Amino acid sequence: MSISNSILKILNMLDNNITFNHDFVTEENINNKRSLIFKGYLDSNPDYCFECGVVKDGDIVRNGTKISRLKIPKVSMLDTYLDLKKQRYFCRHCNHNFTSTTSIVDYRCHISNNTKKSVINDAKKIKTNLDIAKDHNISNSSVQRINHSIYDNEKLYKHHLPENLCFDEFTYKKRIMAFNFCDAVTGKTIDLIEDRRLENLIKSFGYYMKEARDKVKHIVIDMYKPYITLIKECFSNAKIIIDMFHLVQLISRSLNKTRIKMMKNNKEHYRKFKRYWRLLLTSRFDLDKSSWKKYLCFKDLMTEVDIVNYLLEQNDELKATYEMYQGLLHALQTRNYKSFTKALNVGDDNISGYMKISIKTLNEFLPYIKNTLENHYSNGIMERNNNTCKLLKRIAFGYRNFKNFKSRILIITSLFRTSKKTDDFYLISP
Repeated sequence: MSISNSILKILNMLDNNITFNHDFVTEENINNKRSLIFKGYLDSNPDYCFECGVVKDGDIVRNGTKISRLKIPKVSMLDTYLDLKKQRYFCRHCNHNFTSTTSIVDYRCHISNNTKKSVINDAKKIKTNLDIAKDHNISNSSVQRINHSIYDNEKLYKHHLPENLCFDEFTYKKRIMAFNFCDAVTGKTIDLIEDRRLENLIKSFGYYMKEARDKVKHIVIDMYKPYITLIKECFSNAKIIIDMFHLVQLISRSLNKTRIKMMKNNKEHYRKFKRYWRLLLTSRFDLDKSSWKKYLCFKDLMTEVDIVNYLLEQNDELKATYEMYQGLLHALQTRNYKSFTKALNVGDDNISGYMKISIKTLNEFLPYIKNTLENHYSNGIMERNNNTCKLLKRIAFGYRNFKNFKSRILIITSLFRTSKKTDDFYLISP
């Protein structure tokens, strides 16, 4: 193997038109950094003129060289450059000069394609654009342009949507909630919308073809009413599913607020209500009935069931609210719609005002809760994506440009993958 082939293999370059001499690398101080400079020679030996297309037959002659300094991936953690001496040619037929081209770098660009691929690989990690730029010895603007180059933000009319979607929002800026929707099966983020107001969402989904929107079968949401209006207007065939977590959270918060109210009014048992709040929120079927232990705030040996019963005996309103909570929780856990409606219609006047408000809300969303109990889709995947958005926003101290933020999120959530054979990036097909 020749020295040129060895160097090309080390630098991961696939252009055999590039050759190297024995003194192919030097060391220089560039921007107060120790850097490596590789020196190569490019001669593509073209068979025709790039300007007029005339076939080479004495009309194309050599006409000097041109040196271009290219930024390539680091070698041994040092900033690395390639001083590529390109052979120039002159066409006697059209009197035009042209230069040899190579596949390792785009036309009129000084950042190698390997560097761009490395930038995209780093963009899939939770890192700021500034950190990526420093690691690859390029500017922050270059990183942003590379991110945008694989994501077409201007494509308006879209032709595909998954059959199952998740809708949710997260805080993008102060008083601004960004809208996020993803595939309920794969978790792949489909798009981000800067504002979750209803008119903006209807306009954004209007860019999708009606045939694509009509194929959507299920959409998982929280209990934000504008989403229901949006789905009825844009997704005529989709069933609305309320996320199970938000249903359990609604009734558990009502019970917890009731406990806090009792705790403040009962100074004698204040510490007991405060310490053992988790036992009240635990399903009664998960409480320990057989292990007798010594618990703080109690003199005798007790089980978890004994503690819960003791706390409930201190107040009738808390006891009635607890029974309502346990009935609803068990129906949700067993996905039994009849038991759920039966628990809602118990009609105990002793339950707290917090739980009455929750029951009113549950009755309002009852048709969609039926879809929840009949299907197993949830917003758990969406919460993971929202956490990624918040984490990236936090480590970057916020994003002023939503387009830059959006492109990073789509890359991180695996919208783009790498071909194992060619190491090229391609868009995942729907």
